[in-house]
Amino acid sequence: MSDRMLRGMYPQANMRFAVCQTASLCGEAIRRHQADWLSGWLLSEALTCAALASVALKGAEKLTLRWLYPGPVGTILVDTNERGEVRGFPQRLRLLPEISTVAEAIGGNGGRVAATTSLPNSIGPTGITEAVFRDVPRDLAHLFSLSFQVETALCVGLILPPREPIALTSALGVLLQPLPGADLEAFESVRQEMETAEFRDWLERDPRPLESVLERVSPGEPAQFLEEAEPTYACTCSREKVERVLRLMEEADLRKLLEEQGGAVVQCHFCATVYRFSRSQVDVLLEQSRIGNA
Repeated sequence: MSDRMLRGMYPQANMRFAVCQTASLCGEAIRRHQADWLSGWLLSEALTCAALASVALKGAEKLTLRWLYPGPVGTILVDTNERGEVRGFPQRLRLLPEISTVAEAIGGNGGRVAATTSLPNSIGPTGITEAVFRDVPRDLAHLFSLSFQVETALCVGLILPPREPIALTSALGVLLQPLPGADLEAFESVRQEMETAEFRDWLERDPRPLESVLERVSPGEPAQFLEEAEPTYACTCSREKVERVLRLMEEADLRKLLEEQGGAVVQCHFCATVYRFSRSQVDVLLEQSRIGNA
C-alpha cells in the first residue's frame, strides 16, 4: 500500500481534515535509525502525527514537534513542512528487552509536548503543554487545543507486529479540526468517537482505504477533497551544509577530530546519513577556516 494523504473539508460542519497512510515513510525511518520495535512504534506515531499536522502550514512554514517523556524513550523530535515531508528521531533507539511496553517507554507524570512554527528567517507561534495522556497522538491534540486554541481530534493506528525483522504493514492517521463558525457539537461527537479504544483498534485491525476512514469520522456529510499528496521521509541535510558547520568550528576542535578519527565523520541526527571527510579534506577546511577568521 503506497503512502498517501488527503486533505479537505466537511463543508456543512465547517471542519477541516487530514487523513494519511504513512507505512512506507515510517518503515524508512525505522530502517535508517535501526530502531527496535518499541522505539520504532513511538517514532512512527510521531511521524504520522507530523504529516497530519502539515494541513495547517502554508508556503515555507515548518512545524517542529517535541514529545519530552520522563520514561526511557526520552525525547521524540520530528518536523514537517507544508508538503508533508517529515523527518525525526527518538532520543533512544533501542529499548528492548529491558522495556517491553509503550506505557513503560513513555513513563509516568511529568512529560511535556512542545510545538514551534517557523519560517526560514523567523520563529512563529510556540506552545508547550503537559503530556497528560502519555499517548503520542492525544498529547499532541491536547497541545493544539490548549496552546494554539485549535480544537483537535487526532488518532493514529499502526499495524506493526512485535518481531524482527520489523515490518510495518499500516500506519493510518486522521486529524479533524473545527474552523471558526463550525458545528462544535458535531465536532465533539466525532472527537469522542476517535478517542475510544474501539476506534484505534479498528485502525489497527486492517490496512484501510483513506476514504473509509473519512466515512467513519464523518459528521454526517460527504468529505470534500481539496488536495492529495504523498507524505515522504525527507531530510534537508547535505554534505555542503556539514562542510559549512565544520568551517565554523574552532581550529583546535577540528585538529582533535583529525587525531581521533583520521579525518571527520558526521552523522545527521534526523536521517542517520553519515558524511565522511578524509584527512586531506579536513586540512582544506582548516585552511578555509583560518582564511575566514583572518
